[in-house]
Amino acid sequence: MPRRKRRGRKWIALLITLAVLAVAFVVGDQIARTYAQNMIASKVESAGFPVKPSVSIKGWPFLTQVLMRDVGQVDLSASNVREGKLDIASINATARGVHISSGYNSATISTTTGTGLITFRSLLAATGASGVTLSADPSAGPNSVKMTVQVSGLGTATGAATITRTSPTSLAIRADDLNGIPASSLGSLADYTINLPHLPAGMELSGVSVQGQGVSIQITAHNTTLGGG
Repeated sequence: MPRRKRRGRKWIALLITLAVLAVAFVVGDQIARTYAQNMIASKVESAGFPVKPSVSIKGWPFLTQVLMRDVGQVDLSASNVREGKLDIASINATARGVHISSGYNSATISTTTGTGLITFRSLLAATGASGVTLSADPSAGPNSVKMTVQVSGLGTATGAATITRTSPTSLAIRADDLNGIPASSLGSLADYTINLPHLPAGMELSGVSVQGQGVSIQITAHNTTLGGG
């Protein structure tokens, strides 16, 4: 009986030790992940992005990914990204195939895809348009915008505009038909170029479309580098 009790105590002690080690590993893994997420966010901001984004590294355990120098997915998000007079409501991106350098100070990224939203309200504020309402016009196409304004002595006037990608870093809104809307009411809205902020990891504008809330932008990158130095 005493021997059985001693064996039982050894097994209990072993189980407790394993449980403590497991908890320590999980806690340590989370601490390392949090540190890495903050470091990536700081690098993105220091590289010229207007705000410090939120970064989330996917996959568990994280430490194993670090040892292998291969992280499957990193998500990045930011709100109220200011560029000139324009406030971009949100930018969200996902990087896949993140391969860490041997010095652990940079990484190559296989693909990055993301979206952003520029609200109609922000667009109007940036262009100085007065008394104008913007809305999507899907019947005229995915890049069409309807402009509505109360014109003194004429009542409600409606016009049309088109959103287009003009370069890898810019898009533009162009009025196609004012239809009685005074140009003074539109400010620079009738012919306005939107320059995107410096995007991390080589992301560029790949497409635009109009939705209910505003202008949706699509951003992509392939085989790019983050960090270094």
